[in-house]
Amino acid sequence: MDSVVHQAPGHPGVRLIDARYQQFAFPRHFHLEYHIGLIVTGQQRYAAGGERQLAGAGDILLMAPEHVHDGASADDQGYAIRILTLDPTWLTDVSRDLSDGRQGLPTLSAKQLRHPQLQYLLNGLHHQQDALAFQSQLWETLALLLGMGSSLSVRDPGNGFDPQRWRQLRDWLESRLDQPPSLEEMAAFVDLSPWQLLRRFRNHCGLPPQQWLTQLRLERALPRVLAGQPLSAIALDLGFYDQAHFSRLFRRTYGAPPRGLKVVKR
Repeated sequence: MDSVVHQAPGHPGVRLIDARYQQFAFPRHFHLEYHIGLIVTGQQRYAAGGERQLAGAGDILLMAPEHVHDGASADDQGYAIRILTLDPTWLTDVSRDLSDGRQGLPTLSAKQLRHPQLQYLLNGLHHQQDALAFQSQLWETLALLLGMGSSLSVRDPGNGFDPQRWRQLRDWLESRLDQPPSLEEMAAFVDLSPWQLLRRFRNHCGLPPQQWLTQLRLERALPRVLAGQPLSAIALDLGFYDQAHFSRLFRRTYGAPPRGLKVVKR
């Protein structure tokens, strides 16, 4: 059965599509956005640029705006595809940030890619519920995608933060544990682009911002758990979705649920 689900992840310039096609065949058409499609299962036949192509599970298709193409299942089993769409105007700004302002909108240099890390990142965007994690993963995806499949020269923006700037950023993040800032807010706080902030943060801490913030919140939660404070209050104060979300992350990190910790007084 054919099915199409569009997702609006709350990020400007970005839309997600999860689709399965068995009987439907696309006529020759084009889009006004960039379409980056990951074949999840099955095979798709398509024509683009005067060439017939076959894509199977794990292949990544790159379609530029107004690029005419068609598409259909290669057999009667159908295929499933996950698509990341990117607004060209937004992508122009992103590309300047990724290349330190030296290039604008990139030209795609490939129609089809196959790369395990890019597959992982694209697939993860369709399942990521945390806003900060989605933003970070989106930038990682774009840097790898455009670096491999376009004319863009992606620049690494540096090794980390100087001590004073890191102290200021850390203190600010500590004050926002109950309402974690977005990647754009973090970047603005230290006068960097989101990509610069993301790479410097990872280089400085060894973790992306969302994982570092989650660990900090759990570390702040641990003494309160040991003190016997209500788990619902801890979860609320430290910005977790709810008590169940807090308990899952706590167990994953410390090996036991918060209610299962034993405290021995000596």
